[in-house]
Amino acid sequence: MVKTIFTVDLEDWNDALHIESNGYSSEESLWFLIKQLRFFRVKAVFYVLDYFRKNKHLMDTLISDNHEIKSHGRWHRWWENSDRRPYQWLGLTGGFWFRLFPLWFIKWQVKKHGMFYIHPHDLDEDHPKLKNPLLNWKRHVGLKQSRFKLGRLLSEVEFGLPV
Repeated sequence: MVKTIFTVDLEDWNDALHIESNGYSSEESLWFLIKQLRFFRVKAVFYVLDYFRKNKHLMDTLISDNHEIKSHGRWHRWWENSDRRPYQWLGLTGGFWFRLFPLWFIKWQVKKHGMFYIHPHDLDEDHPKLKNPLLNWKRHVGLKQSRFKLGRLLSEVEFGLPV
């Protein structure tokens, strides 16, 4: 039986949140995610920007937990060579869609497409308020339930690394 792939997109916090550089930085949600993967014994594919590789503690943790580490490019720009193209259509299988839609729908999409993806900011309960009302809504919708929802997803779907 082929297991569903769990992927994590590690990208620049400020760029992903559409705010100025040095405006926000929190790794708490990333470490929460890593602990959840460890608790549910899920091995994930981490798509990592180059500068995350300089974080020895993070890289050592991902390697010791037997996660697969792939490139998300240097800056997460569409023209860069990477293992996953930025802004690639991955279906309604994670990220904003994970926070927006009910769990039953997400599970159906994840099983249909064979993968799930998440960004640490999708679990960030201390997400800053953004000036743009549409982006603010997009970044805050579903955050209050996302950690609970993630636990349910990890306990109800069998995930594994690609062979």
